[in-house]
Amino acid sequence: MEKAGDRMLIRIPLEKVEQAGDLIQLMEKIYYLSDRITNVSRDEQALTIEYDGADEEELAGRLDDLCASLSGRRKLPYRKLRDNRRETGAGGRAQAGTGASSSRERDSENAKEARVLLEQALVKLLRSRARAHGAALRSYPAMMPESVLQKSGYIRNFPQNVYAVGEFRHQFDAMQEIRSRLRDNAPLHNLLQPSGMYLQPCVCYHVYEERSGKRSGTPAGSGSSRLAAGAEGAVSSGPELTLYSAYGLCFRHEHASRIDDSRLREFGMFEIVYIGGAQEVRDMRQKLLDDTWRLFGELGLEGYVETASDPFFLPEDTDRRLFQLAAESKFELRFAPGGESASDYAVTSFNVCGDVLCKAFGITGEAAEYGDSGEAGEDGETGQTGKGAPLHSGCTAYGVDRWARALAETYGYEAGSWPQLIREQL
Repeated sequence: MEKAGDRMLIRIPLEKVEQAGDLIQLMEKIYYLSDRITNVSRDEQALTIEYDGADEEELAGRLDDLCASLSGRRKLPYRKLRDNRRETGAGGRAQAGTGASSSRERDSENAKEARVLLEQALVKLLRSRARAHGAALRSYPAMMPESVLQKSGYIRNFPQNVYAVGEFRHQFDAMQEIRSRLRDNAPLHNLLQPSGMYLQPCVCYHVYEERSGKRSGTPAGSGSSRLAAGAEGAVSSGPELTLYSAYGLCFRHEHASRIDDSRLREFGMFEIVYIGGAQEVRDMRQKLLDDTWRLFGELGLEGYVETASDPFFLPEDTDRRLFQLAAESKFELRFAPGGESASDYAVTSFNVCGDVLCKAFGITGEAAEYGDSGEAGEDGETGQTGKGAPLHSGCTAYGVDRWARALAETYGYEAGSWPQLIREQL
């Protein structure tokens, strides 16, 4: 251990933590051992934990327990599906030449306006492409009820990320107490009461709530479709696929030490949700991946697509993360010009959810759509010929802020240097 100003640097040899298996996963989890951890990094010899707390021995004990809980777990490799990165130049990154770099440039008035224009152009572009796939357009509130987050499993899986909304009572005595405390410069938080509402961590759960308790059918204004399945072009006889798209601001209580330009607590998300039979959902995920990869290339961006998993943080959820990797239920498109580094970041995720969310929200297909067996497809319930089985679903989510950042890093903040496809949306 050594001091660095007010912080303690705790270096742990890699051989001591190698029992945990996946070092990347371990480093993500270390932040949750204490809110006094400000940074976690590694080199070829050791992990370095920057800690401004007072009890290093207690932290070391928690780390030992975490490593033990992860030991013996299988480590599955991440598989790359696409990669368009060029050879790196002397600086280790592709020679883009015109991209934004300095913090002064990123904080300039021109940059602030450019980010607004880029985000607006991207939403317009993504919305038009979603419509081309037959997605119904939706707009949802920024808040959602606790019941929706519970049904979706989000609170159980990621409780540290939720923002609950508090409210003051509509009573004279409460309002007078607030004014009194403001005069005395006293805190107000203990006057708040739970509202039962949360800021949305993603947009897609609104779609499931809209469809909750309903059977398959075409949403008004959408162009639902039956997708060709298989190399022979045979049309699946499963439930008809329905698609929805929506853009909204999302809110996640990220650990303070993880906040940077690509990981924010408030960010814009454009999502396409597709609900139908198991094969139809997987086919649509692939179709959107192909379309997004083409768009990525047309915009002159560099990166790769790889298998991924959600950031389950509790040790007992590690097997769920491994299942996602093994089943390839989540892919990520990552912006990474010139090579992989700690600054690479995901701009889009492509997810298939099986029948889990449709089952939770009571979204089923008509019995006739499954044939005599009543099967929904792989992982679906069977034998429910009287009322139909839960449908399957998927979601493709575009981080609009991250796409805008990737474009700015590649082309800078002058609109005249942006790709024509973006300028056409302005």
